Amino acid sequence: MNKSSIVLAALLLAAAPSARAATAAPPLVLNTAFFAPLTSPERDGVLDLIYAKLFQRLGLRVEIQAASAERGLLNANSGIDDGDVARVLGIDASYPNLLRVPEAVLSYQMVAFTRHGPATVSADGLRPYDVGILTGWKILERTIVGSRSLVTLETGRQLFAMLDKDRIDVAVIEKLEGLHFIRSMGLKDIHLMQPPIVAGEWFLYLNKKHAALVPRLAEELRRMKRDGTHQRIVDAVMTRYQH
Repeated sequence: MNKSSIVLAALLLAAAPSARAATAAPPLVLNTAFFAPLTSPERDGVLDLIYAKLFQRLGLRVEIQAASAERGLLNANSGIDDGDVARVLGIDASYPNLLRVPEAVLSYQMVAFTRHGPATVSADGLRPYDVGILTGWKILERTIVGSRSLVTLETGRQLFAMLDKDRIDVAVIEKLEGLHFIRSMGLKDIHLMQPPIVAGEWFLYLNKKHAALVPRLAEELRRMKRDGTHQRIVDAVMTRYQH
């Protein structure tokens, strides 16, 4: 077992709920539309582990469940679910029942992948191309305007299958997820274009019924960054998915 695997195993063990927690209040349910290495069914993605540790340090439990990007927001906004794992700044303008935890959980880069396009690209530079994105990714819907066509797909596998078969010219997706799909699907001759189409920070959003938790979560997340816990989780997961 290599060093990164040992670190990841320790993080998973530390994130496991204790017997006392199992009898406590029910967990907060957060929605995710992401894929590995951000979140995964095995709960070993970087956001899975960050949130497990964050909520544990506050004596709380969290459950992360898969949902489409649009459905996840609607359910969090209506209070059916408790929140959403990571959204861009300002999403609460369209979903007024969501409160942003004012400390970024991760940085992101939305990048373009292509088989035949140029090495460099901008949002305006996508105009001559047939472009694919994931359904419900609002920031890309707002940014990619005027492309020859814009196709929305439900999953990353569908997106990269379309690209591999030349049914779209460009796939735009979060960088780490895109690299993971290329590797896991065994795809060849797909190239990452630079610079990112959009870059920024992601934030945790909670339904307003959990308003009292927002400052507590923000402060504890800052502590995790200061004491190195946050970076250790990121490094362990990224190292694992690079091999």
